[in-house]
Amino acid sequence: MEDESKNSREGAIFNVPGVGHQPLVDRADHRLDSKRRFTIPSLWYELMGKPAQVYAMPSISRQKCIDVFSPAEFNKKFAPLRDKALYDSKAAQFTSRIGELVSIISVDNANRIRLKDSLLAYIGIGSATEEVVLIGNDNRFEVWSLENKPPKDVLSADYIDILANEAETIWGIRPSCEKN
Repeated sequence: MEDESKNSREGAIFNVPGVGHQPLVDRADHRLDSKRRFTIPSLWYELMGKPAQVYAMPSISRQKCIDVFSPAEFNKKFAPLRDKALYDSKAAQFTSRIGELVSIISVDNANRIRLKDSLLAYIGIGSATEEVVLIGNDNRFEVWSLENKPPKDVLSADYIDILANEAETIWGIRPSCEKN
């Protein structure tokens, strides 16, 4: 009975048999503290493996956000490039540029991180009291300024179009196109 009530608490991690990857999902709005830090949501921090450091970089997708990876996820994403960079000049240029842009950031005992000023400036954060929006994106989370964040309206026409176009590919679902 104790286990049952423990698992029903908000933020509990459910161990689902056969599921090897639990994605980071959801959204959290945070105000930077006086030292310009914000807290990684506890559940995300646990799902990331409680890392002592995280890797932060401007989004490769060219969106005005910062991608934050656990060391394990960062290593997994960039491991294929390591060997290729030894013999492929374009891969070498890319890994060199990534090496220049990525920051390794310590996580304190309260799950807080402090992004470099250059990263905060990239997303449009200027003052110490600005707010950031954190959005879980599968194997990483994104950090956005309030000004540049994606809209909350998940029922927008763009979202519905993307879902309809990708549902079969992503989830094996063929959406109904019937109109009432």
